[in-house]
Amino acid sequence: MAEIALPVIITAISNSDQESFIAGTLFTQGWSVIHRAVDFDSLVEFTESNPEQASSALLLYSPDLNDFNASVFESITLNFRQIIGFASDNTIRSIDDMLHEIPPTATQLATFIRGYVRSPLIRRLPPLVQSNKRARVIAISSAGSCTGASTLAINLAYEMSLKEKKTLLIDANLSEPNIAIYLDQRNLMAEELWRLSTPFLYVKELTRDRITEFDALIEKANVEFDFVIIDVGTIQDLSSQLSDRRADSLVITWAGDHANDLWIVSRPDCIGQMRFKRVAAILGRTSITSAITFVLNMRSSGRKGQEEEKAFLSIATTQKAQHLYVMPFDARNTTTSTDARATLAEVNERGILRKALASIASELIS
Repeated sequence: MAEIALPVIITAISNSDQESFIAGTLFTQGWSVIHRAVDFDSLVEFTESNPEQASSALLLYSPDLNDFNASVFESITLNFRQIIGFASDNTIRSIDDMLHEIPPTATQLATFIRGYVRSPLIRRLPPLVQSNKRARVIAISSAGSCTGASTLAINLAYEMSLKEKKTLLIDANLSEPNIAIYLDQRNLMAEELWRLSTPFLYVKELTRDRITEFDALIEKANVEFDFVIIDVGTIQDLSSQLSDRRADSLVITWAGDHANDLWIVSRPDCIGQMRFKRVAAILGRTSITSAITFVLNMRSSGRKGQEEEKAFLSIATTQKAQHLYVMPFDARNTTTSTDARATLAEVNERGILRKALASIASELIS
């Protein structure tokens, strides 16, 4: 699927403080604010003089803009890529005015606006914030390649199922899906909804061809499960992935806004440290609403492991993470479980990595 560029922004909002808040927030998120109309005539003039720019722009307006003309506005609306109407402090509201309240914080505003630059399937997802929401959704991502994030996702989901929590494990790593292989679930991608793997554990594999089913899937899962664990794959450039519309980024985009927790898993070697540092730096200038958990996986034993953990913490503590986890390197049991197409608990319930994940599972349900 071809990459689609972010729209540029045009503001036409009467309240100067609210307009400055919106324009400033979006500018820091990477959008280009190409015109800030101070009155309705300024908006019309820019639109007519710059049709190409207007056609790629997201217009943010309030109908109490000075000299606003509703009939003229209706005639120019098709000139813009998309339009969002806001009710400012001076707006006289009606029941069907289709206007939105301006989100009170920069994070909430960025989340709201990002929803309008994604594909329709993502735009239909806000109903998840309903009273019937039940599942706790944990998205597990990788700060680079070969971090063992998929192994953690699979085994964390299995540990939740052992505690009799109805759990759905979703493989959303469209480039390198591996959960079906790991758990010996043949033809999993053809499953309409999800498949029972073991008692209390269900599995689902997303594909590019069926990515448009994700919104319906996650909405249904949100009601039916206690936990949803999503393996979202590698985060190459988080700031870009949170706002592009390619299939590979859609679930990451959703997870940044709607998941309860976003885990970012790194590996301890020098390349892993470099990639983790890059992702952490991006997080520092990116607004997401999910709670962040940083995970150092495959920590070595002894003095070498102490140095690895020290380097990890020096990066992780620069960000506001809800949890920091350090997972031990358990090569023997992870290799055995992979070869047997089984979980860590099934091959050795006393393994050090298995015990660490069981402890986290207990913490999550407490």
